Amino acid sequence: MVRRVISLSKVIILLIPILLLSACGEEYCEEGTSGMPLVGIYALQTPPVEAKIDSLTVYGVDQVNDSILYNNVSRINSFYTPLNISAEEVKYVLLYESRLIGEPYKRDTLTYKYHKKLTFETPECGASYTFIIDEFKYTTHSIAYAELITPEVNSIESQTVKIYYVAED
Repeated sequence: MVRRVISLSKVIILLIPILLLSACGEEYCEEGTSGMPLVGIYALQTPPVEAKIDSLTVYGVDQVNDSILYNNVSRINSFYTPLNISAEEVKYVLLYESRLIGEPYKRDTLTYKYHKKLTFETPECGASYTFIIDEFKYTTHSIAYAELITPEVNSIESQTVKIYYVAED
């Protein structure tokens, strides 16, 4: 009987760390991660409607590593534009490779000027950065209009920017 109690106590001692680790706030940690601006694509109508662009390439300007985020992607209706944690400005070029959008091979540029704020979540989750966009600029070669929806970037799930194009009939 004493052996069974000792064996049972060893099993319980082994299970406690497993239960504690599985009880940590994994869901909370996922919600608290640093985000990236999500750009939504819309047709400029009344009211504006979500649209898709054919043959879009998105790449960064003056970035150290390979900066092609999307390479000639078809039927894209949104895309992410990561912010550089060690910079205060990033630029992304939108290259339209479809001949259906304005003149062929036209480009637009999205520019973000921002600062970062370090946020401590929990001991288990650690810290993350929230980015605050101070200035958003864009060119209008093919983009009719663009708007910054929210200057605070802390979630990769919500759209930060909406860009509008004139709908071709």
